[in-house]
Amino acid sequence: MEAARILVIDDDDLTLTILRKMLEADGYEVEVCSSGSDALARLLHCSFDAVLCDMWMTGMNGKDFYLQLKQGFPEYQRRVVFITGDIASEATWEFIDERHLPYVIKPISRPLLRRKVVEIVGDRPVRAPKGAAKPTWDGVNRRRHRRVAISASARVRRKKWEVAGPDTANVVNASRGGIFFVSDREYRVGMEVLVAYPFTGYDDVDQDGYVVRVEELSDGKRGVAIAIGEEALSAQAAFAGSEEDVRRHHIMTPAEASSFPLAGAAARLGYEEQETHRREEELIELKLTHDKVIDQRDRLATEEANLRKKLEELEAAKASMSQMVDGLQTQMESLNQEREQFEEVRHRATHDALTGLWNRGAILDVLKRELLRAQRESTFVGVLLGDLDHFKNVNDTHGHLAGDAVLRESSQRISGAVRSYDAVGRYGGEEFLIILSSCEDDIDMVKQAERVRSQVCASPVQTTEAEIQITLSLGVASSSEYQEVEEILRAADAAMYRAKRAGRNRVEVAAAPEPQNA
Repeated sequence: MEAARILVIDDDDLTLTILRKMLEADGYEVEVCSSGSDALARLLHCSFDAVLCDMWMTGMNGKDFYLQLKQGFPEYQRRVVFITGDIASEATWEFIDERHLPYVIKPISRPLLRRKVVEIVGDRPVRAPKGAAKPTWDGVNRRRHRRVAISASARVRRKKWEVAGPDTANVVNASRGGIFFVSDREYRVGMEVLVAYPFTGYDDVDQDGYVVRVEELSDGKRGVAIAIGEEALSAQAAFAGSEEDVRRHHIMTPAEASSFPLAGAAARLGYEEQETHRREEELIELKLTHDKVIDQRDRLATEEANLRKKLEELEAAKASMSQMVDGLQTQMESLNQEREQFEEVRHRATHDALTGLWNRGAILDVLKRELLRAQRESTFVGVLLGDLDHFKNVNDTHGHLAGDAVLRESSQRISGAVRSYDAVGRYGGEEFLIILSSCEDDIDMVKQAERVRSQVCASPVQTTEAEIQITLSLGVASSSEYQEVEEILRAADAAMYRAKRAGRNRVEVAAAPEPQNA
């Protein structure tokens, strides 16, 4: 049979070397890893009979390794032996004790390490190295008791076990009155033992002890409570003569045994066997329930860790998103400022600074678009070209500020007289170009022009210098007669000057174009 294969995990090179030599000296095949993540990757491709893992490693510690091992390789959860140097740590002890996991304390005891590995590997033979010496004494100083026929009042004499060696590494509580520890040895209530220094409470003095309580734990371990000194004498006196004492410490001869009622003895023995069997079943069921609880708690702990990790990721994403939102908000504000600046520049480029109407270039672009749309939709566009009468006299008499006020007021009156979808622009100094969309005929255009004229001259313009009465002369041209921009503007301009010559403050319609000779 091949040698058992063992995987050793530790981030300390010296510890790895020591463990490798110890295990190879016992005939095991050993592989080493310096981190838990490397070990998990190794387990994907190789199989091992046992795993030795350091509890505290940089990066992934022993606890995290065990939880991931349990999740990814459940067949290994009972093949792990932990190596630790701080069993006094409450967190370490709680993790190991609740799961009943085997462990070895640094500095490593070779006999204890050998026994822990054998408990996992089993009785399978290992390859013994050549010239291997007989195993040394493992610290257990005891003699198996013999069954002898003595009188009913005589007590079987046994050599006291020495609570030392491997047991001393497992002590979790000690005082002058007693000691409590976890052991692999078969302690029994009523056993007399010898407790070695330093766990007696006295310097350099060994003490007689008395086993007062034994609790069966998983994996063959036992929790042992031993009374020391006067407490041991009191416990021994209370235990002497009890039924348990007689059953465990007195062996009768066949002759003396025949004097007892056989039926009663047999019944008692049968009851004890049934009770023992029942307790064993309850213990097995309790262990299974305990393992389920621990598994569920580990699963919940893993889920909690995953949720915490996701929460941290969400918090990081939230912070990142917040930064992105702040950046986008800043960018949006910058874009809005740029848009406002662009709109302001565009408005200045297309609108007259004094009146706020379309400027000459913009109103001509509107006229071009309306003429093209009228051709597509077979509708008519009316063009009104108006000029303020005697505006030069206003500037000469009242000044340019009064003239500017007259222009602004005239622009507002014209804009208020047209429809919402018509366009008004400042064509020249005191000239205004009005584009009437979707007109029915020339009569409709003239009606719109009369409304504009009457609105302009409805009342005097109030200025800081004086009240100034203004009038407007208008020329009307239709796209039904003129389809080109230059033609329709020229026709409207000619009609406006006819209105001027006819007395001003009136509307004139452009004459129809003369037919061209063939």
